[in-house]
Amino acid sequence: MSYLAKLKATKDRKDLARLLGFTPSAMTSIVYQTMPAAKYTEFEIPKKSGGKRVIKAPFPKLKKLQTHLAHVLYGCLAEIEQNFDAKSVSYGFRKGRGIEGNAKIHKRKRFVLNLDLADFFPTFNFGRVRGFFLKDTSFALTNEVATTIAQIACDGVALPQGSPCSPVISELICHILDVRLLRLARTYGLRYSRYADDITFSTNRREFPADIARVNQTDPSTWVIGKELASRIDDCGFAINFTKTRMHCRGSRQMVTGLIVNEKVNIRSEYYRNARAMCDSVFRQGAYFHSHQTPTVAGGTPIPEMTDNLAPLEGILNHIYSVTQTEERRSVQDQRSAPRAIRSLYRRFLFYKRFIALEAPLIVTEGKTDPVYLREAIRHLPSWQPRLGEPTVNGFKFSLSFFNYGGKSHEIMDLGGGTGDLKSIPLDYLRNLDSSKSDRKPMQHKPMKFPVIMVLDNDDGLGDVAGTIKKNFNVGMSVTSTQDFYHVCENLYVVKTPEAGGKSSMESMFPKSWTTIVLNGKKFNPSNKIDITKEYGKEVFATSVVKANAAKIDFSGFNPLLDRIVKVIDHYAPPAS
Repeated sequence: MSYLAKLKATKDRKDLARLLGFTPSAMTSIVYQTMPAAKYTEFEIPKKSGGKRVIKAPFPKLKKLQTHLAHVLYGCLAEIEQNFDAKSVSYGFRKGRGIEGNAKIHKRKRFVLNLDLADFFPTFNFGRVRGFFLKDTSFALTNEVATTIAQIACDGVALPQGSPCSPVISELICHILDVRLLRLARTYGLRYSRYADDITFSTNRREFPADIARVNQTDPSTWVIGKELASRIDDCGFAINFTKTRMHCRGSRQMVTGLIVNEKVNIRSEYYRNARAMCDSVFRQGAYFHSHQTPTVAGGTPIPEMTDNLAPLEGILNHIYSVTQTEERRSVQDQRSAPRAIRSLYRRFLFYKRFIALEAPLIVTEGKTDPVYLREAIRHLPSWQPRLGEPTVNGFKFSLSFFNYGGKSHEIMDLGGGTGDLKSIPLDYLRNLDSSKSDRKPMQHKPMKFPVIMVLDNDDGLGDVAGTIKKNFNVGMSVTSTQDFYHVCENLYVVKTPEAGGKSSMESMFPKSWTTIVLNGKKFNPSNKIDITKEYGKEVFATSVVKANAAKIDFSGFNPLLDRIVKVIDHYAPPAS
């Protein structure tokens, strides 16, 4: 049964509670027995356009309930949109959609009209939310269920910014707006899209239809919204923020949700220059100007504020990179060999954050499964606790960090997993820290409080990394060498899996009884080339064998490797601050 059918089948709040995965008494306690003041934590964040935005973060139990409701409602929204042409015109609050997609449909147009809806979330007051679920033909819920949904979702007045279910409810209510405005746009030969409260129309027609927008007769530099468009928006229960109406004509900079759309989707050049200046400041002194403190005197000039929090800057770089990638047509290999400026800057930043400004010893393995083995070994070998980690009331806390091959880090840094790619790490140390090996200015801020430990299998794949390190740092290693660790440079080390008289790998440290387990008639093959009809690979072994049976496995075979890791930590001395 679909989510929509399940929701429509609920007759009272008990049915709704069960649908959301709560007992009726638990939901009653959260919604009706918790004091209103205790339901939300209120704080302010600065708006890009100036001023403050009030955020109301729900307390944990309410947040969980709202998250479950949002999950159900997103399922309903997907089902509803399957039957309408408007399914592709909304780009806000949707998985897999964003400002890049919203901007892309308006590129290379003669006219681009932007307008904002006024007081977006406050528009969705309690009565409107309740009335929607009561009267909308897609739902037509009972009075008790509709009222309860509104009580879960609203802060007593309206949908709060900060609630997990506010975005999807706003999208459901805006669906009829999208249907009507899309129909209007098609009538006049326009393209239409919406990103939350940001509405855009565009066209290549020689003249923009006056019923949609026209030049202001008293001020020809501005445009006013046409009566027909204003009427359609008003009929749907929304108001236009007329101060934010903008018409961008060909020949001027055309913007859609903050992105340039004249010829291709791109970010503003000054936005990139600002990001580059922030990065330069980080590489020079470990901090950058990100925001402004409130003036101490009314009417005073805002005071620039320095921060060493790298997360906001990473978000800025990720945004720029994501936008530029929408127009990237080159192969992955070409992007690697001749990277664009943003890719090089982003890579340099990630190197600084992951390898220079690290907050714990970093383990870099050959692939995604090796950290699973090491974590479980540390977790189940008390002799390495608390040195490498220890149990806490909030779960096991590791004293090490592991390089994450998810997200964009591996893509930007050319680290897809495997020994061959890992040679880029020592080369990045040269590019960023050695002026004789690069035309870049070396990073001056180098806290390097902890070591970076590359853990490699002692097999034939070692050659690429070993050759790169020997050539550039004159540090020799091979399958037959037996040192506990190899200090490459700065805080960079290499540790091999113990030789044990020959070649070895992470998987060879498990008892043979576990590496010979047959799953669904298939045998384990630790190589990267497997016959999926007869064999299973490392990922299945890590999840279905190691993690699933960690409490039963004898991890003592990992002791020599963990001993080498500890010896590196003991050997490393961070630079004097």
